[in-house]
Amino acid sequence: MFVTAVSFLVVISILVFVHELGHFLVAKRNKIIVEEFAFGYPPRLIKLGERSGTVYAINAIPFGGYVKLRGEEDPTEPGSFAAASKLARTATLLAGVGMNFLLAIILFAVVTLLTGTPDAAKPGALIKEVAPASPAAQAGLLPGDRIIKADETPIAAPADLQKYTRARLGQPVVYTIARAGGTGAAEQLLTFTIVPRTDPPPGQGALGVSIGVAIRPTTLPEAAWNGIRSTGEVIVMTFLIPATLIREGRPISDAGFMGPVGIAVTTGDVVRSAAARQTVEPVLIFVALLSAALGITNLLPIPGLDGGRLMFVLLEAVRGRRVEPAQEGLVHLVGMGLLLLLVSILTIREITALVSGTFPSLIP
Repeated sequence: MFVTAVSFLVVISILVFVHELGHFLVAKRNKIIVEEFAFGYPPRLIKLGERSGTVYAINAIPFGGYVKLRGEEDPTEPGSFAAASKLARTATLLAGVGMNFLLAIILFAVVTLLTGTPDAAKPGALIKEVAPASPAAQAGLLPGDRIIKADETPIAAPADLQKYTRARLGQPVVYTIARAGGTGAAEQLLTFTIVPRTDPPPGQGALGVSIGVAIRPTTLPEAAWNGIRSTGEVIVMTFLIPATLIREGRPISDAGFMGPVGIAVTTGDVVRSAAARQTVEPVLIFVALLSAALGITNLLPIPGLDGGRLMFVLLEAVRGRRVEPAQEGLVHLVGMGLLLLLVSILTIREITALVSGTFPSLIP
């Protein structure tokens, strides 16, 4: 429970702080007066200083960042958010979402740098582990060997090896492998005749090997592109899920939306799993997914969220005049109330699932 609570607090604080930092930087850039920028939510705990009308502080509730813009709904106040141009307000509202997407891109890119990129110059199925006493071990295959041919069939990827081997269980197969030589030496091509098992032990395949692909170091441009591509895929998939559910006639609850409790539990599971495996990549991927999800959520045209406020700016551009500040404020207040009600319902459902032991885990 302690790991779950601390992990959730740290992860959410990072995501919220980055989001609010985006609002802060662009508001400053557009000469909108930022009355306070702080880590955590009020009440104020420590005042760090004041510059150009902005109080920098650490607040008592350690939950991300906090930005207070002058006059968010009062266009008569000089230097206020509401008095800024439509372009300045749009940029300020989009900045938080943009920072969340940027964080996701950076994290996905870092994961690619850490894990490497499939080496197209070395196709085949790379042997990562060989189970003791397995057919592969008895034949003499070693970790690091790359299976490039089964009989006369080229093996370009692990899936090719699995497909060919499954079709020939109990039959002798001649596997051609590329084995690395010494320092600077060329790879050796060797052949091994192996009979894939028809009934392997649990957790082992027919050959008794764990396979993957050859990996090479990732360049910075490749990592950056992978970060952009991965973030884009998350965004597209998120918007496709509701359409898929509607097309298949399934309830919206099948989308797997999570409330605070679900996110906290899953965060704890991911952190514990990463610690057990002594790797940080699962945590980085999960935080990237959450950051992208936070950005998408804030773009939704729901009153009280950035997307809801953007809708009012768009409405102003179409009508040629803005909605009365009091009316806009009321709409945002009602929208936020409904949003909090939805979060409360999700929270109650998740707590009930936890108590009953039916809460789904994303970590096997």
